[in-house]
Amino acid sequence: MFTFFRDKSHILFAFLFIVSISHFFVGVSQQKIEVPNRTELFNPQLLSINSIDKALAYTDSIYNLSHSKSFDTLAYVKIASTFIKERFYHSLSSYNFSENWIAYGFSKIFWSHFSAIVNPDHILKYPEGLCSQQNIIFSEVLRKKGITSRPVGLGPKKGPGHYLTEVFYNNDWHIYDVDLEPNWEITELNHPSLKYLLSNKEILYKIYENKLTPSHLDFIIKDVKYGKPNTFPATNMLWFHKITLGLSYIFPLLFLILFIRALMKQKKHKIKKNYNLNQSEVLT
Repeated sequence: MFTFFRDKSHILFAFLFIVSISHFFVGVSQQKIEVPNRTELFNPQLLSINSIDKALAYTDSIYNLSHSKSFDTLAYVKIASTFIKERFYHSLSSYNFSENWIAYGFSKIFWSHFSAIVNPDHILKYPEGLCSQQNIIFSEVLRKKGITSRPVGLGPKKGPGHYLTEVFYNNDWHIYDVDLEPNWEITELNHPSLKYLLSNKEILYKIYENKLTPSHLDFIIKDVKYGKPNTFPATNMLWFHKITLGLSYIFPLLFLILFIRALMKQKKHKIKKNYNLNQSEVLT
C-alpha cells in the first residue's frame, strides 16, 4: 500500500487538482423563472434589485414618495415587507457546483441545506427564497434603517418548521410573515405580537386560512424560538460558506503543489533506483 501510494500519488493529486478546478469551467445556466404558487405577489421586474444596497435604495425611494417629515417606522416596515413579498417567490435558493463546490458537495452527501444561501447579497441574486432566506433580507433592510427586529423560529429543529420576523415599534413587538403572506387585516390589530396570537389561536387560524392548516399551526407553535434583536440569524452557516468558498480556491493550489512534489519524489526515486542498479552491475 505504501509503495503504491509512493509511486502513484502524483496521479491521485493530479486527479484531485482537476476535480478542484472543474467548478471554474462549469457555466451557470440561465435560470428559467417559474412561480409555482400564483397567489404570491412575485414581481419579476424587481429582479434587478440584486444587492442589499439596491434593496435599501428601492425601499427608501418608495417611502420618500409620500413621507418627508419625521421618520414613520410602521410605514417603512410595511414598504419593506411588501418589497420582500414581491421580490421573491417561495423556493430554496442554493449555491450550485460552480459557485461553491464544497458546500454543494456537503449538501449532496450530508444535508441539503448546507448549500442554502444565507449571505444577503447572494440571496438577492436569485428570484426564489425560503422563509428563512426572505426574512434574512427583510431583517437586514430594517437593520440598515435602525429598526429593531428579531427572528422567530417555529417548530422543532428537525422540522417541519417556519420562520418569521418580529419588528419593534409603538412600544411593542409586531409579527411579519413575508414568505407565506397571510391575511393580517382580518384583525383590527393588523400585525399583533406572536405572544398575542398564541393566546388567541382562533385569530391565528383565521390569519393563516388557506396557508397553513390549524393542525399544522398547532404543531409548529409548540416550539417557539425567539432570536436576539438585531443579530444575524445564520452566523455559523455564513462562516461555513465563507470558509468553504475560500477553500475552493486554496485546494487547487494545494493539490498542484502536492502533485509537483509527488512527481519530483518519484523521479528522484527512479534516479536512485537506476543508480543502484548500475552500481550492482559494476560490482558484478
